[in-house]
Amino acid sequence: MTKRVYNFSAGPAVMPESVLQEASDNMLSLGKTGIGVMEHSHRGKPFVAVAHEAEENCRKLAGIPDDYDVLFLQGGASLQFGMVPMNYLAPSRTADYLVTGSWSQKAVKEAKLFGEVHIASSSEDRNFCYIPQEAEYSSSPRYVHFTSNNTIFGTQFQTEPKTPEGAFLVCDASSDIFSRPLDIRKYGIIYAGAQKNLGPSGVTLVIIRKDLVEQGS
Repeated sequence: MTKRVYNFSAGPAVMPESVLQEASDNMLSLGKTGIGVMEHSHRGKPFVAVAHEAEENCRKLAGIPDDYDVLFLQGGASLQFGMVPMNYLAPSRTADYLVTGSWSQKAVKEAKLFGEVHIASSSEDRNFCYIPQEAEYSSSPRYVHFTSNNTIFGTQFQTEPKTPEGAFLVCDASSDIFSRPLDIRKYGIIYAGAQKNLGPSGVTLVIIRKDLVEQGS
């Protein structure tokens, strides 16, 4: 095998060799099935068991309650920039965004395609070198969106932002998901692209309160 090198990429990030070896083995045969994981039906019992195990591991690691769904979606975290407002930002409502870096800027740009967006706080005035301590929320926001960690500018929320009554909290946690304990019940939706903290590129983890799944349009 070619000698492995140090990898300091922000994402896709380095993975343990034991994980890579297990993935390699399962490419040829998932368990003892004699069929590679990429050859299995996504509805078949062997692969469904893989998905269930991944969900249970997430629930145990983060203490995700039963009234939250764990979803594995496509499109990267960037697709959630549109999916969240597409489902929850009705024409008569406003969504509030805390802008602390380039990723939250991208989220705002996408949300504006679907409805009214209010910038409740921003650190753009100093090139995003700080996290604003105060936010000026709109009168009745549908949700409050923030990016928990800003890799480009080196800033991170140390506590969850307070949300106005009636609004739920949405977090892009792509670069610090599962790196520290989270009180999941403070959030309506948490989403994260896998490639920084969770695994290989190509899947997005979404943790969402079940009542919000039912409300989505």
